[in-house]
Amino acid sequence: MRGSLLIFLLGAAASAQPQLPGTPASAGVAEENPSYFLANQLLENGQIEQATALLEDLAVDNPESIPIWLKLKEAYTVGRQYEALADAASERIDRSGPTLQLHLDRGTALQRANRSAEAEADWVAAVAIAPNDEQTYRLVANAIGQLRLFERAAEVLEAGRQRFDDQRLFRLELAHLYGLALDYERSAELYLSLAADDASYQRTVQSRMTRMLSGQGAPEIFAAAIARATAQDPLNRTLRELQSWLALEQGDYGAALDAMRALDRLENEQGESLYRFAERARAADAPEAAAAALDEILTRHGDGPTAPAALLLRARIWHDQAREARERFAAGPTPNADRARETYQAFLTAHTSDPSSASAALALATLLRDVYGEFEASEARLAEAASGRDQGVAATARLALGDVALRRGDLDEARQRYIDVDEQIRVGPLAEQARYELALLDFYEGFMFSALARTEALDENTAADATNDAISLRVTLNEVLDPEAMPPPDADLTTDPLHIYARAALRQRRGLLDQALATLDTLDAGFGRDAPLGDESIYLRATILSDLGRAQEAVDALDQLAALHPLSFFLDRALRLQARLLEADLGDPAGAATRWDLLLESFPGSPLAPEARQELRRLRSSA
Repeated sequence: MRGSLLIFLLGAAASAQPQLPGTPASAGVAEENPSYFLANQLLENGQIEQATALLEDLAVDNPESIPIWLKLKEAYTVGRQYEALADAASERIDRSGPTLQLHLDRGTALQRANRSAEAEADWVAAVAIAPNDEQTYRLVANAIGQLRLFERAAEVLEAGRQRFDDQRLFRLELAHLYGLALDYERSAELYLSLAADDASYQRTVQSRMTRMLSGQGAPEIFAAAIARATAQDPLNRTLRELQSWLALEQGDYGAALDAMRALDRLENEQGESLYRFAERARAADAPEAAAAALDEILTRHGDGPTAPAALLLRARIWHDQAREARERFAAGPTPNADRARETYQAFLTAHTSDPSSASAALALATLLRDVYGEFEASEARLAEAASGRDQGVAATARLALGDVALRRGDLDEARQRYIDVDEQIRVGPLAEQARYELALLDFYEGFMFSALARTEALDENTAADATNDAISLRVTLNEVLDPEAMPPPDADLTTDPLHIYARAALRQRRGLLDQALATLDTLDAGFGRDAPLGDESIYLRATILSDLGRAQEAVDALDQLAALHPLSFFLDRALRLQARLLEADLGDPAGAATRWDLLLESFPGSPLAPEARQELRRLRSSA
C-alpha cells in the first residue's frame, strides 16, 4: 500500500513539476528531486505522515544530503516522533561522525522523549566538540533553553565563564535565563552589572526587567539589587537612572526623586535629570513629586539653562491643579490658578525670546478666560500667541480668539474669527473645530437648517472631538426640524422649544449659568421633560449644574435622564459625566468605576469606550 501511494505521489509531483518554482543549475539533489518538493508541500499542508514517509525514503537514497536531513528532522519534530528522530540522529553520527549540531538534535529529541539522562550525555558531548569556542556554549544553552530547562541552560553558560575565566561573558543571556527561571536576584545582578559597565544597555535592561516586575517579589528584589549596586558605585549615572525608573514603576515617587537628586548633586548637573523626572511624574499623575523636582531646580539652579523650562512647567502644574479643582474666581478662592497666573507672567516677563513664550501666552490666556473671565486680558495674550513662530500654537490661539469673542457676546466677531481659521488651515482638527463652531453659531442665532447643513458637511472621523460634538448637534436638529414645516419668515420663534434650548446652550457657553438654568426651566415648564428635546434639556442642565459645582444634583439629573429616556443618544456621555463627578467631586471612585463599566457594557462601540477602558484600568490599579 505504501509503495502504491509513493508511486501515485511521485506521478502527481512529476505532472505538477512545470508549476513548481525553478531551481538553479547548481542546486543539490534535494532541490532537483520532485519527491522533496512534494514532501515539503505535504508538510506545509499538515499531511505529516505522508511527508515523513517520502523523506525517510529520500534519506535512505541520499544519506549525506543536508537539506533532506533538515526537512526530515522538521517532519519528525512536527509529528512528535522523537524516538525516531533520536534514532535517525544516532545513525547519522555513526555514519558521518559526531558534530555539535547532531548532538544537539539528538539531545533535544531524547529530552522530549523523556530520556533525560541520555539527553544530558549529548549536552556534555556537544560542549566537548569545541570547548574553546564561546559560540559553543551559546548554541548548547540555546538548545536547552528552548526545552524550558532554564537552570540547566544557565549552567552551560556559567561553565563557559569558568572555562574562559571571564565573569563578564554571557551576562545578557544569563540574566535572561535566570529571569525565566524566576531567580530574580541573580537576574537583576547580571542586568545591573551589564548596564553599569555599558550605558547603551540601559533601555534593554529596563525593558527586560519591566517584563519581570509582575513576578512575585520581583519589584522588591530589583529595588534591593539596585540599592546595593548604587551603594557600590554611587557615581554611576545609569544605575541612578535605573533606580529612579524602578521607583516610578512602583509608584514610589519620593524614592525616584531622591535618586535624581543624588544624580544632580553627584554629577554637578544643572537640573536636567530633575526636569526629566518632573515630566515623567506629571505624565504619571504625580503632580506633587513633579512640583518638588521643579522647585529644587528653581532653588538650586535658578540661573541655569533648565530654569526657564522648569518655571513654565511649574506654572502648568498649578494650572492642572486649578482645572482639576474647577477653580472659578466668581465661585470662591482660586489658589492654584493664582500661582499659575503669577508664574506664567513671571516666565513671559523674564523670557520674552524663549521658544516656549507663545505656548506660555496661550496657556495664560486660557487661564484668564476660564478662571477669571478677564476677556480683554485673555485676548491680549492670545494676540501674542497668534503672532509667534509656532504655527500650531498660533492657529490654536486664533481659534481661541473666536471663543473669547463669543463669551463676550460678540457673535459676529466670533464668526469672522472662526471663518479666518477655517480658510487659513483648511484641514486637520483645528479646521474641523472651527467649522463646528460655525455650526454652533448658526444654532445659537436660530439658523437651524444652516447649522444642520454645516454638521452634515463635517468629516465623519469619530476620533475627532469636534466631529463627535457635531454628531450630537446633528442628532438634536434632526430630531426636531421638519423641512416640510418651516416657519414663515415673520414667525415669532421666541417660544419655539428648539430656539429656547439654543439660548440656554449659548448662555452656558458664555458662563451665564444661572440665566441658562432659568432658560431651561422655561423650556421644561412649557414642554415637559418627555418632549422631543427632553433628554437634551436634562443633559444640558446636568452640565450646567456641574459647572456650578453642584455635583450631586448633576448626578441625580443624569440618573433621571436614563430613567426617562432609556434610548437617548446622550446616555454614554451621561455615564462619562457621572463617572467624572463621582470621582473628582463626590469622592466615590467605586461609583465612578461602576459608571465606566456600564458605559462599556451598554455602548461598546461608543467613541468614549477607549477612555472608559483606560479609566477603569486606572481606577482598578489604584484600588
